[in-house]
Amino acid sequence: MTNISVIIPTFNRAELVQDAIESVLSQEWAGVQVVVVDDGSTDGTGEVLRARYGERVNYYYQSNQGRSVARNMGIQVSTGDYLLFLDSDDLLLPGSLAAEAAFLDAHPEVDIVYTDGYFCDETGRDFARIAPARPAHDPDNLLKDLVINNVILACHSVMMRRTALDSIGPPYFDKSLRGTEDENLWIRLAAEGKAFAYLDLPTCKYRVHSSNASRYDPDSPAYWERQKSVKRSRFKILYAEFFPGLPAETRERFFYMLLITQLRGDEPAREEALNSPQFAALEPATQARLLYYLGLNNIVNENARAVGRERLKAAVKLMPGLVRYRVAYLLAGFWPQALKVLFAFKRKRSEQKGNSRSPVSSPIGQDGLQAPEKP
Repeated sequence: MTNISVIIPTFNRAELVQDAIESVLSQEWAGVQVVVVDDGSTDGTGEVLRARYGERVNYYYQSNQGRSVARNMGIQVSTGDYLLFLDSDDLLLPGSLAAEAAFLDAHPEVDIVYTDGYFCDETGRDFARIAPARPAHDPDNLLKDLVINNVILACHSVMMRRTALDSIGPPYFDKSLRGTEDENLWIRLAAEGKAFAYLDLPTCKYRVHSSNASRYDPDSPAYWERQKSVKRSRFKILYAEFFPGLPAETRERFFYMLLITQLRGDEPAREEALNSPQFAALEPATQARLLYYLGLNNIVNENARAVGRERLKAAVKLMPGLVRYRVAYLLAGFWPQALKVLFAFKRKRSEQKGNSRSPVSSPIGQDGLQAPEKP
């Protein structure tokens, strides 16, 4: 029987982490090791776990350094051939470890298997399957999809061979990222050619509660910390060695989402992306199209007329024969309100058709996740 290590980082969740541990210990799998890495808790987590579980749980304590550092410690001290990362507020479903391990045993060519699951509330009550929130993707060619959306969504829906990590670390999880470190790991593994496979089976619960919901509340410090992490992770992709080898359509989609959505309000970062060798390597028509969309977005959605007009001017310079670029540039200079009215109409039509790539609509988020991220 293959040994499995379930690594659980936790911070001040003395109650919730017990639910997570119980969901592992109740599995019908003899060779499972539970590794809990306490990231500096001050609520007595260590005392509670030692009293309740004793040697059934491998408990480690570190000063507060973040979830990535805790997971990296868990990898180093664990011994299983297969690894699964379970956040301390989430749960595994009965039989999940056996099903995923059996799949990896039966498919030696697969390095990482990911599955389905349920979103649940604070009490553990299910309210939606994860799969419908997952954007369309190709498990056999995952890198081009992962750089656009985190199609895996739930970290604990993944089981991997320990050997899959050999080519990328340590460190495995990037400690500079908060909330996007899972996606970063999947991308790096896919870029190294590791084989992913999808098992269409619910194996876990992803708990949605007030703490992770704060990631989508602009009044919360957690929201702004996540935005910084998104930007860092996007630029890591942009500057990665694999980026020039991505399909042209993928690179265009990446830049579209980066410029329109992910760098909103950060003009220096937008300029960095526009001045990058990776942007210069795009076809002139693609560069012009992105500058056109960004310029329109500046004017229509952000009331940044001057910078928007400069970007429309750059689009015209790249593709002087395209009438719509020239018209937009002229309207931006002499009648910007008409431009707003025109594209408000276009946005409505685009939304009715479900076109997420309209320059004045809101394209799908960086990770495609419809439920809040974890803190």
